[in-house]
Amino acid sequence: MPESAAPARRRLALLLVGIVLLAIQLRSPLVAVAPVAAEAQAGWGVTPAAFGLLTTLPLLCFGLATPLAPLAARRLGLEGAIELCLGGIVVATVLRSIDGFGVALVAAVLLGVSITLGNVLVPAIIRRDVGPRGRAAATGAYTVAINVGTMLTTIGTVPLASLLGWRAAIAAWSVLGVGSAVFWVAVLRRGAPVAVVDPLASGRFRPRLLAWMLGGAFAAQSFSYYAMTTWLPSLLRDERGFDASVAGVASSVFQLAGIAGGIGVPLLALRLRPRTILGIVGALWIALPLGLLVVPEQFVLLGVLGGAAQGAGFASIFTIIADAAGDARQTTALSAFVQTVGYLVAATAPPLIGGARQLSGGWTLPLGIVLAATLVFLLAGVTGATLAARHHHAR
Repeated sequence: MPESAAPARRRLALLLVGIVLLAIQLRSPLVAVAPVAAEAQAGWGVTPAAFGLLTTLPLLCFGLATPLAPLAARRLGLEGAIELCLGGIVVATVLRSIDGFGVALVAAVLLGVSITLGNVLVPAIIRRDVGPRGRAAATGAYTVAINVGTMLTTIGTVPLASLLGWRAAIAAWSVLGVGSAVFWVAVLRRGAPVAVVDPLASGRFRPRLLAWMLGGAFAAQSFSYYAMTTWLPSLLRDERGFDASVAGVASSVFQLAGIAGGIGVPLLALRLRPRTILGIVGALWIALPLGLLVVPEQFVLLGVLGGAAQGAGFASIFTIIADAAGDARQTTALSAFVQTVGYLVAATAPPLIGGARQLSGGWTLPLGIVLAATLVFLLAGVTGATLAARHHHAR
């Protein structure tokens, strides 16, 4: 190995560790309150509908606050903006545990804005510092870490609450955020900030067909994910007669299988073109709502297929984003646009599916809506991957 290659390899290994630590923080704080929902609602004295704002507000921020990410990166550099992201997550996680539901809502907004920075900038970090052959693996590691972080937080919050109380339990997860921030400051910080284009600046980013296709695919991906995450336990209670605890465990396969999906994308990328991968992922996505309509008794298998699709779909789209743009600046702009479109659409999923369930009195209409979304994912994803390949060859 050339002597100059060793520091580069060490830097890449440390970068992947940093991305994994960051990814754990980008979803786990959102789910930390869910395992102690009953205690938190009683402590704050709020209704379930009001309590749901703690999830809805961050999700809206994912869509509305994306322009802040390129602005922060332009002023602070990519590493500096990531440190701002982690600092905001830590402050919001602690602030949310303080007495008063109004404070918790403010913390939810801060949490959403902070996570948005990481959501948008990770693809730019990967585009800048990881070679073309390693980007699928880096994005897959990012996706897997998000799912693992969510799973660990869901499993660990209740035991912590039994020892410390629910407020201290949800605040305790800030320790991981502090550790991640220290790692980025001490190990990955670079001196010179990196200039990044603000996608909303006049004339600097005009979404073309590729951006709209990737935005449509990510919107369909996110809509389907949040629809199934929110309502799959209720569907299993209604259709299979499970009690709440059993339905929750049964539906967890949808989340766990996302890990396999994130791992599978870089392996498939060694042999298959991105559009072929998106076609496979789209077929897996379609199998979930279609199967629940036709053979609901196979919900475990269907949950595995759909779960693999949600992990692989996320990894596939962001691998394309990292590859399609010419540099980190363009990647940040494209990532911001795609996530603005995707998360604004995703925010409509829980109330829309719930309203369809209430209107129709059954699950046929809600599953039909999710099925339509998965078809959009297939068409937009394959089209976007095809356009990205042409764009790459044209450069």
